[in-house]
Formats: sequence, C-alpha cells, structure tokens
Amino acid sequence: MYDPADEKVDALFGALTTLLQGLQPALVKRLLSRLFEEMALHEIFAEQAAGRPLPAEAVEEGLTEHWERVEELRNDKAAAFLHAIQMEEF
Repeated sequence: MYDPADEKVDALFGALTTLLQGLQPALVKRLLSRLFEEMALHEIFAEQAAGRPLPAEAVEEGLTEHWERVEELRNDKAAAFLHAIQMEEF
C-alpha cells in the first residue's frame, strides 16, 4: 500500500503524478497501456507456473507474505517508469 509518510516514495509518486498531468492524453494512454500489458504478462507467467489462474485470495495473500519485496519492486518500477516518461519525446 502506498505510504505518504515515506518521503522518498511520496516524492517519486508526486513526480509521476505531476508529469502525467502535463502530458498529452494519447501519451498517457500509451504509457498506462504498457504498464497494464506488463502486469498482464506477469499474471500469465504466474498462471503458467501454477498451472491454473490465480484466485484473488492468492494474490492478496502473496501481497501480504511478500510485501517488502513487492514494495521494493514497485518503487523500482515506478522510478523506471518516471525515467521512461522523461525520455519520451513530447
């Protein structure tokens, strides 16, 4: 869960919010589409590894069980996303 008390994370997501608000809608849609495509691909890989679709409960349990790693990866991906946006030609 996003924690606004974490100043580093708050600054990162604040920068993303500010940057996204200033972009053309078509670019925001393209960037968001890429995020959801990556999430979908990871879900497919998880389903293949498990041999079946993952129930919502398993996802919630996984978030709880692996929260520190999820948070670390989330922040890394958010920083990479911010960098990718900044590298886009406007």
